[in-house]
Amino acid sequence: MKRMALVLVALLAACGRPRAKDAAQSKSMVDQGDTVAAAADITLPAMPSLPARRRGYFTATAVGALTFEKAWPARAGRCARPAMILVLGEEEGSGGSILLQLPASGRMTGSYTVKLADSAGMPEAPAAQLGFQVFDKRGAAAYQAAEGTVEITSLDDRRVSGDFRVTVRHIVTNRQARIAGAFQAVDVEALTPAWCERAQAAQDSLTGKR
Repeated sequence: MKRMALVLVALLAACGRPRAKDAAQSKSMVDQGDTVAAAADITLPAMPSLPARRRGYFTATAVGALTFEKAWPARAGRCARPAMILVLGEEEGSGGSILLQLPASGRMTGSYTVKLADSAGMPEAPAAQLGFQVFDKRGAAAYQAAEGTVEITSLDDRRVSGDFRVTVRHIVTNRQARIAGAFQAVDVEALTPAWCERAQAAQDSLTGKR
């Protein structure tokens, strides 16, 4: 789960590990002939239907500014402090991630509303943050969920299952898309202490703790 460390805790807009040439391509991301004001979509398609579930996979369908039908091999990691689950699906050229902030009450299943971190600190649990990234000939395109819900249907020490319906925004152009997806019986591993410490440090920095 070493590649998990590349996923940002506070901002999950960038997912997976870009290759060297992908990183070079991403420099052209801003200069795509669009401005933030002109790129925001006025009308979005309806939320797509949930894709078929596949054991051990992160499946997703996107409509709007971002369009795809993906079935990514998935894995998940868990930290006790901060109390969180990270689900990651990726393949060459694209990926998606879900960060679940677990409630202190111990309730694990149920709805996790998309909430973004802000100057006041990390959002109150239960909360979800989602990010998606794709690479093409124009460069890298990163999207972050602005609203929506993740529904966890099963979660224990070994596996996690659930589905989601979210509206996402391109982090540069503000273009919007809707994505519906699912993750089924994805194996959960303990994330390394070092990774969890970095995650806790990121949260503490937002809340002003030292």
